[in-house]
Amino acid sequence: MTKIIKRTMPILTAVTLLLTVMALALTPVAFADIVKGNTYANVAAVQTRLATLGYYRSAIDGIWGNGTLSAVKRFQADSGLVADGDVGGATARALKVSLPVTGGITYSKTDANVAAVQARLKTYGYYSSTVDGAWGKGTLRAVLKYQSENGMTVDGMVGPGTSGKLGITLSTAARSGGINKGKTYENVKAVQTALKSRGYYTSTVDGAWGKRTMCAVMSFQSDNGLTVDGVVGSATERKLGITLGSGGSSGGSGSGSIGNISQADLDLLARCVYGESRGEPYNGQVAVAAVVLNRVKSSKFPNTIYGVIYQKNAFTAVNDGQINLTPNQTAYNAARDALGGWDPTGGCLYYYNPATATSSWIWTLTVHIRIGRHNFAL
Repeated sequence: MTKIIKRTMPILTAVTLLLTVMALALTPVAFADIVKGNTYANVAAVQTRLATLGYYRSAIDGIWGNGTLSAVKRFQADSGLVADGDVGGATARALKVSLPVTGGITYSKTDANVAAVQARLKTYGYYSSTVDGAWGKGTLRAVLKYQSENGMTVDGMVGPGTSGKLGITLSTAARSGGINKGKTYENVKAVQTALKSRGYYTSTVDGAWGKRTMCAVMSFQSDNGLTVDGVVGSATERKLGITLGSGGSSGGSGSGSIGNISQADLDLLARCVYGESRGEPYNGQVAVAAVVLNRVKSSKFPNTIYGVIYQKNAFTAVNDGQINLTPNQTAYNAARDALGGWDPTGGCLYYYNPATATSSWIWTLTVHIRIGRHNFAL
């Protein structure tokens, strides 16, 4: 019995090795790749271009595999290139892909810029997800496909060429959209209701302007041949079939309360607006109130209106006593509109007058928008 086992072992070992070699031979391995890295964006760009040219028929998933490798080799062979499956400079140039691909927007990936891009791509059938102002793989794939099918260099970057082709105007400044006649509770609610009835707005009709409302407006504007800016002006208003109130006021006087905001908080916020920004444009006064409320929501500051305003050296009006002046109706209106959700700053936590600012620290902040004499920053 022992002799039989000894004789059988070499045979089994040989068979095992033979089967292993056969299995390896039958299993194709994608050794070739993209010289500048098999990142999601790089692979997705190559796949997109190959799909446009008819060499690749699988999903654009950004994953290098045998399907992508085979498509590259076929393309290389047909293009008179060395069919090694490596996407180097010559293959990338032949594909019209600019590597490495990072994707993005040259004017910055602000909510408004990304939403405008998404809205136009959705209108043209390249983007199928929600217009949410958030850059992600779905947006990148849509940009790559749009560029590939429209004879543009495929780089995933929405610069002047791509934005011009899309028919949108992007901005380096942060924007939050709005309503020309004022983001009052009644106006915002009317806009949200009209958008919801048409399927563009799926959230609660709450009368508070925010990113979801802005994105819905942009999507509606794009589908209806309007300027895609997220601002409800006269043309968008007419197309929505609504009539909005004017004056930039939320109505009412300086009495009563808004939600869980007490009369004391409303009065204090209006006094801050009046002491800090009377004489500024109306949206600039709303912006001052919005900064206070943004600080209340931020973990970096006290969590009450009183705590924020009276934080040591936070507001000039407190230091010089102007906080105690009696606010006018405009200041109350601005405070109410900010409480209703209007934030012209897009989430800023600081503001200053560059002509009078003396703090060296304040100049290190990133300015997102200028309204009147104030810079609003993060």
